Amino acid sequence: TEMKSADAKKYYNEALNDLNTLIGKYDGTEEALEAKFFMGAAHNEMHNFDEAIKCFDTVLSQGDVNQNFKARTLYFKAKSLLGKGDVATAKGVVAELRLIEPRAADAFGNELSGTLRIGVEAPTFNVTDIDGKPIDLSKYKGHVIIINFWATWCDPCVQEFPNAKQMYTKFKGKGVQFIGVSLDDDIEDLRGFVKQFEVEWPQIFDAKRWQGAIPSLYHIQAIPTMVVLDRESKVRYIGSDTENVTRIVTTLLSESKDMPLFR
Repeated sequence: TEMKSADAKKYYNEALNDLNTLIGKYDGTEEALEAKFFMGAAHNEMHNFDEAIKCFDTVLSQGDVNQNFKARTLYFKAKSLLGKGDVATAKGVVAELRLIEPRAADAFGNELSGTLRIGVEAPTFNVTDIDGKPIDLSKYKGHVIIINFWATWCDPCVQEFPNAKQMYTKFKGKGVQFIGVSLDDDIEDLRGFVKQFEVEWPQIFDAKRWQGAIPSLYHIQAIPTMVVLDRESKVRYIGSDTENVTRIVTTLLSESKDMPLFR
């Protein structure tokens, strides 16, 4: 927990390379399958949830996996699914896990009670930003919306922020509304960051971290997390990959040219 994010990322990438080498050397063995599991675990820690799920699925596709190994893989696959916001699929995985290891399944608790799903209409909110300006989500219907949950104390958030700002610049004036939801403790930390990095999109703050009104409403479990809404305010993406967000937003914008402009 004391390791800097950049060092942790380097560590995980080195581990992934070593595991790949092991798989190539011992292909078809139990050791290779165990290495594939640990690759999934590393991707999960790096928030590469799609890659993690692919690794876990590779393990689970083997018919002769022992029950303990299968339970461990199902557990972490459910974690990855929850990380990307796919609660519906995660419930099915946890149900399968419960048949093998009920106590492990029970560990998920309230994580499975979230209502945010891909394809459902996003919860609405009407608040003010740090400048006192109203932010009424319902008034942005007809626009593609990107809600970025983050905090200045979160190293991965700060590291990803240049990518978020680049994405904002790319879509500015093209019918996309950016909204920041800060989990900061001190509004002055947020104000200082916004001023220093010339952040142009609105920021919402209530000094309650995970218990804040909007993080609770959206069942946010980790940051950074971006939620993309289409023009009908339906959830189209939940995750932290700015490349995926860029691709999805580009696709949504291409669906119609009759689009009002917004910042």
